[in-house]
Amino acid sequence: MGKTTDRSLEVTYAGIRFSTPFLPASGTFGYGFEPANFRALGCFGGLVTKGISFKPRHGNNPPRVRETPCGMINSVGLENPGLDVFISRILPEMRNSGKPIIVNLAGHNVEEFAMMIERLNEYDEIKAYEINISCPNVEEGGLEFFKDVKILKNLLGTIKRYSTKVNVIKIPPDIFNYNALMDILLQDGFTRITVANTYPATFVDVEEMQFYFERKNGGLSGSAIYPITLRLVYELKKDYHEVEIIGSGGVYSAEVAIQYFLAGASLVEIGSVNFVDPNIVCKIKSGVEQYLLQKGFNSISQIVGMLLPK
Repeated sequence: MGKTTDRSLEVTYAGIRFSTPFLPASGTFGYGFEPANFRALGCFGGLVTKGISFKPRHGNNPPRVRETPCGMINSVGLENPGLDVFISRILPEMRNSGKPIIVNLAGHNVEEFAMMIERLNEYDEIKAYEINISCPNVEEGGLEFFKDVKILKNLLGTIKRYSTKVNVIKIPPDIFNYNALMDILLQDGFTRITVANTYPATFVDVEEMQFYFERKNGGLSGSAIYPITLRLVYELKKDYHEVEIIGSGGVYSAEVAIQYFLAGASLVEIGSVNFVDPNIVCKIKSGVEQYLLQKGFNSISQIVGMLLPK
C-alpha cells in the first residue's frame, strides 16, 4: 500500500501548482483573507475571488438568499467594490496568503472585460482569470454572453488578445446543449473550464403569493445539484479529452470531491457548504488523504479521470 506524503494532494493545473486540489467557489469565501481565524485558508490550494466588475456593483435588492431542501438559492447580483478598490485594498491582503490567486471577472460587456484584464495582467500573484459568462443573477452580462454566439465569440477573441494569464471559462450548467458551447470554446483555443455555475431557479412565497426574489430568479447551489453537475463533468471530459476541468457544484464531503476527481475534474470548488461550516475544506482534505491511503495511491493525480473510457 502506498503512503500519503505532503505532496499527495499537490496538483498542477494549466501549469499552476496548487498545494491541494480545493478552491473556494467564487462568492462563498469572500476574498480569502477575511476568515483568517479559521483553519480553512491553510487547506485551500488557491483562492478564487468574488466576482469583480470594472465599476462597483451594489447587487440586487434584498431578500437575496433563500434556503431550499439540500441547497440554497441566491440572488446577490455580483455585489463588489469594483476594480480600483480590489487592486488598492483587497489584492495586497490576498497576496499575503502566498497562494495562487484566480480572479473571477464579471464584466457588464466585452469592453469591461478588456479593461479589467489589461489592468490586472501586471500582477504576478494573479495566476488565472475565471471568466464568468454564466451568472443567472444579473440583468447585464452573465448568461447574456452565453445566449448570444456573436457576443460570446467577440468576448473570447478579446480575452485572447488581452490576457497574459491562464483563462478559465465558467460555463453555465446546460446539461443538454453543451456541445455547441464547447465547440466554440475549443475553436478559439479555450481548454480550461469551470463546470459549472449555479442553476437558474426560483422560489414563491405562498403566503404573500409573490415571487420571493425581486428578479424572480436566482441561482441554485448546494448538495442537491452535485449529481447533475457530476454527470456534466464526466460527459465533458469523456467527449473532450483536451479540456482541464474545475468541478464546481454541491461539493460538501470528501466522498463527493472524490467522485468529481474520478469523473475527470482536476480541481474542485467548494461553495455553499462554507456557509454551514467555514472549516469544511479541512475535513474534506483529510477525508481525501485517508481515501488515497486506504486505496493505495500516492497522489491525487492517480485517480483523476479513472472512470473515463480508456
